[in-house]
Amino acid sequence: MEKAARSGPGEAGPEGWINWALDHHQAVLAAEADVLILAARYGDGHLRAAKAIAMALAEIDPDHRPALLDYYRFVSPRLDSTIRWAYLSSVRFAPSLWRWFYTSTQRIDPESRTQQWLNSIGLKRFYRAIRHHPPRVIVSTYPTAAGVVSSLKKAGKLEVANYVVMTDYSVHSQWIHPAVDRYFVGSEDMRQELGERGVPAHKVVVSGIPVDQRFSLPVDEAEARARLGVGPEPVVLFMGGSYMPPGEFHGVLRAIDRVEFPHTTVVVAGRSERRRQLAEEYRRQARHPLLVLGYVDNVHEWMGVAAMLVSKAGGLTTTESLCRGLPIVIYRPIPGQEDANAAFLVRHGAGVLAHQEAEVGAIVERLLRHPWELRRMARQSRQLGHPEAARVIGEYVVQALAHAKAHAPA
Repeated sequence: MEKAARSGPGEAGPEGWINWALDHHQAVLAAEADVLILAARYGDGHLRAAKAIAMALAEIDPDHRPALLDYYRFVSPRLDSTIRWAYLSSVRFAPSLWRWFYTSTQRIDPESRTQQWLNSIGLKRFYRAIRHHPPRVIVSTYPTAAGVVSSLKKAGKLEVANYVVMTDYSVHSQWIHPAVDRYFVGSEDMRQELGERGVPAHKVVVSGIPVDQRFSLPVDEAEARARLGVGPEPVVLFMGGSYMPPGEFHGVLRAIDRVEFPHTTVVVAGRSERRRQLAEEYRRQARHPLLVLGYVDNVHEWMGVAAMLVSKAGGLTTTESLCRGLPIVIYRPIPGQEDANAAFLVRHGAGVLAHQEAEVGAIVERLLRHPWELRRMARQSRQLGHPEAARVIGEYVVQALAHAKAHAPA
């Protein structure tokens, strides 16, 4: 059965296989892999973390391919679309409602009826798919998936190493489940908070949040600038605007451009065609050089040449910037988890929070005129970053797999 799953993406290599696997659930499950990674596409960070772990495992053992499952999409495409719509709508149009939901469930009892209901979503379908040939290790980068595995394990239906990879810099009860064997977290702060919530210390590893291995590689700044088409002036990288209303996106871009200190602004609009068009329209009147990009797969290079990042505080983007030693000007974090990420960055001196559009420009101006402050923030960022996180998690998975095989019935 392994051969059938391998044949899908041809000779595309590990990354091609991982991308193919996300759209071929049945074939991937039919491969009966020993390692299963569960993710979800809400906010993109959970999926990117899962891919990073899968790539690390492929590097540790090139002959091994873990199964990668988009959990909610597998359970029900309709449910997946509904949850995604509700999440994106709330954070864009009713952020106070999302903040209320996040904070009201932040310390929910793992044994409560609400949590047990959440832990049952898709449980029967998932169990039917794996019960005959269950994996030996399951790694979850999404909290509900981790809860489902915990429920099955607690009920005695699965004998599996249940690993949870937390993808933000805050502890929320949705991640905490009774039958988890190991938590991988982004900071020492989180390890301490999990301890305060009763999680034994031996279950927590401060691995960092897993990101693409390219964020651990050095960048030749002069060569990269020449190839990317930017001059010697400081680069202000503006990302994460897809959650902003168009008018606010335009206002932030204008605030950055009105900074008097010479610089180049690079806008990464991602898959938002509307934001890309707005930035292109503004470029005609920009005072400073302005480069507008859509979706890019070389963010690691842009972060390698940037002086600072202007963005919200998504867990994976935050981690990528920390791995690059890149100071962050935080604007409009998503209420709840990103508020906590922003507080983490500010508390440790790696980020500055702007509350208004004009304040973004004022902070960028101050940092450009005080390079020693930028250097201090960059130093703090590097101390917080864990570019090796995916490999650390991969090594733990390999150890758990070896242990499971050594103790398997003859």
